[in-house]
Amino acid sequence: MGFLTPALLGGIALVALPIVLHLVMRRQPQKLEFPALQFIRKRQAANRRRFNLRHLLLLALRCALIAGLAMALARPTIKGSGLRGKEGAPLAVALVVDNSVRMQYVFQNRTRQQQAQEMAQWLIDQLPENSQVAVIGRSRSSAGFVVDLGTAESRIHNLATENNPRPLVDAVQEAIRLVADQEERRQEVFLFSDLSIESLNESSLQAIHESLTDAPDVRLYLVDVGVEEVSNRALLPLELNASVLRPSEPLRVEVPVRVTGLAEAPLVELFLNDTDGEPVKRGQQIVEIGADGLGRAVFELGDFPAGTHQGLVKFSGADPLNADNTRYFTIEVRPAAKILLLGERKTDALFLREALSPSLITDPTTVGFECVTERFAKASSIGFDTYDAVCLLDPPPLSEELWQSLAEYAEQGGGVGIFLGHHARLSNFNSNAAQQLLPGTLKRKSRHATYLRPQRLDHPALMGLRNYAEQIPWPLYPVLQYWEFDNFAGDAYIVARFANHQAALVERPVGRGRVLTLATSISDPLELENREPWNLLPTGPEPWPFVALSNQLVSYLAQSENQPFDFYAGETVNLRLAPRHQVSSFVLHPPDSESLRRSLPPGADTIRISTTYQLGNYRVASGGQSRQLDRGFSVNVSPAISQLARVAPEVIAEALPSNQLKLATTLDDIERYVDIGRTGRSLFSWAIMFVAMVWGAEHLLGNRFYRETP
Repeated sequence: MGFLTPALLGGIALVALPIVLHLVMRRQPQKLEFPALQFIRKRQAANRRRFNLRHLLLLALRCALIAGLAMALARPTIKGSGLRGKEGAPLAVALVVDNSVRMQYVFQNRTRQQQAQEMAQWLIDQLPENSQVAVIGRSRSSAGFVVDLGTAESRIHNLATENNPRPLVDAVQEAIRLVADQEERRQEVFLFSDLSIESLNESSLQAIHESLTDAPDVRLYLVDVGVEEVSNRALLPLELNASVLRPSEPLRVEVPVRVTGLAEAPLVELFLNDTDGEPVKRGQQIVEIGADGLGRAVFELGDFPAGTHQGLVKFSGADPLNADNTRYFTIEVRPAAKILLLGERKTDALFLREALSPSLITDPTTVGFECVTERFAKASSIGFDTYDAVCLLDPPPLSEELWQSLAEYAEQGGGVGIFLGHHARLSNFNSNAAQQLLPGTLKRKSRHATYLRPQRLDHPALMGLRNYAEQIPWPLYPVLQYWEFDNFAGDAYIVARFANHQAALVERPVGRGRVLTLATSISDPLELENREPWNLLPTGPEPWPFVALSNQLVSYLAQSENQPFDFYAGETVNLRLAPRHQVSSFVLHPPDSESLRRSLPPGADTIRISTTYQLGNYRVASGGQSRQLDRGFSVNVSPAISQLARVAPEVIAEALPSNQLKLATTLDDIERYVDIGRTGRSLFSWAIMFVAMVWGAEHLLGNRFYRETP
């Protein structure tokens, strides 16, 4: 309890006035003599007790009247139940508004972000003019105090939805640090959130708790603008059979669906963009939803010409959260990569050729590689520029001119695969010409039997094996001989090792090209005259791992591996350029905005784009009408926005310091906490009402007690 004008409490001393009057004006008893003296005395005692009680009651009411009037004029206030802080100091206030895509959920014709903005603007109107105010959203840029309250209102009004928001805990911690620096001010943070588990999980609450503990003067008001019972349909990330297709290869699009709080089976539609970029409907399905709220739609499309193709999948109709109702996708259709296989004999290329382009497949359009086999004797007359990759199968000593030609080919962006075997010689392979391509000098042939055992499959040359890592029985395909390396080049990188930790597969970048060296041969048949095979990789039981490994390695060399074209908002896009696509500039066509011209540094083999905040299909083009370069990619919203489950308020209350936290759901809650916490809630009206009631009671009792009886 406090008072705005405590000096007026001195008026309570006036209570002595009715006491004095009571004592001075007290009626003196009169002596009367009656015959029945005993009866009179009894009656006198009863009357005395009754009159004393009346006088004391009136005395108490008159004292209470004066004391109550003095207290009312002193303006009593309640301050005990609010978040107080520095009493009487000016304010430093930070308003944190969750403006992520999830806050676009519509309830009662308003999005959650609109609800938060309206409450924040109302709060700004209640602040004194000398307040320092900061408006903080979930954008990646930092914020500070604005110059005046009008600017704060403008920032609140102009908060845009963030497709790539930073963690909410980061914004809250920034707000706490900002107001905590204002040591001479009252420090208050208002957080407007839907209390989603995704943004206020256990680790986030712990981090906020630590920040509040480090800033004990900061008071956090958590304003709940969420919805208790949500309903939503969400498209989860699309699953494509491949992002790079061959001509005549079909496209399979699987669409996972999650439904919450809705009983009707959703209708899913698929659209493909035509040559003008306009979506054309190519299929639709009604998705049956299981008891777990999940369903799946599957579309199969074919007859794609070579080039880049884009499309989208969406729900028919709308729901409270439309941001997760659409998913975009991009694919590329490329002709088969042309691969040159060089061996001492044409039979040396048998295993690799069958792994890349099986002879049992009669339709060449479904094969990813077009293999050409030649002998090393004719290699000097071959133009490597017409091939996407060149594979040297158990190469013998080569001329310096051939090594130089291969190095120049790699410099221009070609891929060179070197599969070492028993033909290699230290003198030739350790020469300066050969060392332009090899990852290091050859040390010796090792006959310690081992097997291939890749420890990590995150390298692009092996990434396609990740889904089968646990199923590949590498020990069934022993490596009996291999080359050991010494003095690795500074830019060499060991991609995979043998089980004895010796280097098995090593990459070395050369110019814009790639060079992969395998330390053992892949051309030896199972039975050889006069020597043992180097390994059983292509000849072991059911050698499907060799087929998978060969396709991965050659795809990487030819730069035709399945690279992703689907990204989340805010991610940096890397589009690798083929040697024939070397350009100095390009035009970026974002969805629903103006085109942007960008330049590339000389010799760059990758286009990097970081401005991916809009959702939709992007296009990258160069060469004008000739379309020397025509690529694309898609940007989708993160599936995390569809996680609408909420944190229980009591969980938040337990996780954060109780003396620094208040939970609110309405403007009345905010007003009550703020009024009590800053200046206290005035009790003047209640005090005046009490005085009026006491005055009335005193008047009624006085008239009744002193009424004259005729």
